[in-house]
Amino acid sequence: MSDEGRRDTINYYPCTYGRARIQFRGPPVPLDWAYTAVVGGSEVFGKYVEDPFTDQLADMTGRRVVNLGVMNAGIDAFIQDDGLAAVLARAEIVVVQTMGAQNMSNRFYTVHPRRNDRFLRASSALCRLYREVDFSDFAFTRHMLTTLRRTCSKRFAVVAEELSTAWLARMETLLSGISGKCVLLHLEDSRDHGLGPEPCFVTVDQLQALEGKFDKVVQCVVGDGDGEDPLREMVYPETERDAAMRMISVDAHERIAKALARVIRRQDGLAA
Repeated sequence: MSDEGRRDTINYYPCTYGRARIQFRGPPVPLDWAYTAVVGGSEVFGKYVEDPFTDQLADMTGRRVVNLGVMNAGIDAFIQDDGLAAVLARAEIVVVQTMGAQNMSNRFYTVHPRRNDRFLRASSALCRLYREVDFSDFAFTRHMLTTLRRTCSKRFAVVAEELSTAWLARMETLLSGISGKCVLLHLEDSRDHGLGPEPCFVTVDQLQALEGKFDKVVQCVVGDGDGEDPLREMVYPETERDAAMRMISVDAHERIAKALARVIRRQDGLAA
């Protein structure tokens, strides 16, 4: 991807829907007819990928697919935007990615309401738990949490437990606002970016606890390498090569689209 004359940027056509305050990847999809909405983080947004799995899903199923992915989003970005709730409520099918638990407010720390990877402040409880840590040093949740993990793994287990508990409650809130059919999209990434496998702090027990709140689940392994070139066909400037390496590959987007298409097309009442 460093050939002379190659294009290194993508126009993501940022857009909004209805009264939602968040900007999403466009071009915008008209909402005046039946559509499938896909809610999630960086994987759904598809940075550095020209044809993200949401676009491929639309091509494979012949349905309108609305990309509601937000870079580095946690669940908070979606449940705190009342305007977005109306978009989800009108969707025929909603696909919800199991986003990690690190980028959401909880009893230990607060994140930015829309840019959920931004760390705002630590609670008094977290300051007491980690008295030796200066929380003014942190601007991002991952940096803060990886530091806490390195500082004391035993105390970090307390933080991880809180994140898991808060995640489950927040997911129940998000799913309860979906009136159409709901597909849970679970993307398993074994790469460790400082907090273990992705999605962070989400366990099998938590997914089982959500049973009955969604109609289908689609599981895909991404980021495992498997001999593929992770940067193949990606579009990025050389200065963002490391960031591109952390995204899921073009091949992974294709696998996700195919897996979702099989479920959505299946004649079991999920889709007309």
